[in-house]
Amino acid sequence: MKYLFYISFNLFFISCLAQTDTEFPPGFIMHAKLHNGMITDFHRGADLYVGGFQLIPQVTVVPGKLRAGVVAGGFYGGKIVEGQFGPTISVKLKTFNAGPFGSAANLHLTGDHIWGTGKQKLAGGGIHVDLLNKLVLGLTAHRDYEFNTWWLQSALGLRLSKIKKTKEPFNE
Repeated sequence: MKYLFYISFNLFFISCLAQTDTEFPPGFIMHAKLHNGMITDFHRGADLYVGGFQLIPQVTVVPGKLRAGVVAGGFYGGKIVEGQFGPTISVKLKTFNAGPFGSAANLHLTGDHIWGTGKQKLAGGGIHVDLLNKLVLGLTAHRDYEFNTWWLQSALGLRLSKIKKTKEPFNE
């Protein structure tokens, strides 16, 4: 757990060195994500399939750098459907600019601590690419420290909240 703190602190410090830009603007954002992958212990038996749906509302804490929020959703794994809930943070690492058109994407890390209704206790996160501030693609790894397994998944997300329109000086 202390290593997770050190990694999170270092990633936050690195992101503070990044330039300020239009990504991670102040305010609220909500994504809906589909995820699928496997639950494994890397040693015995077959790996289990896991897949599900998550709603992730977040608020920008440090504009251009850090968002915090919650993860709530459900998943199918081990032949049953269960729920999950927990806090999440997102730290922006890089913005990919498209010249005069603004930014095309951003690369960010997420950190989560998720509790499942089947006594799962997941700590981990992933790396995500947010394309055009609408579509999110990612890879995640979570350690279930209750059952001593790993959850390795891919994610596909869609922004549900509206994008705020900026005032254009020529249209006033």
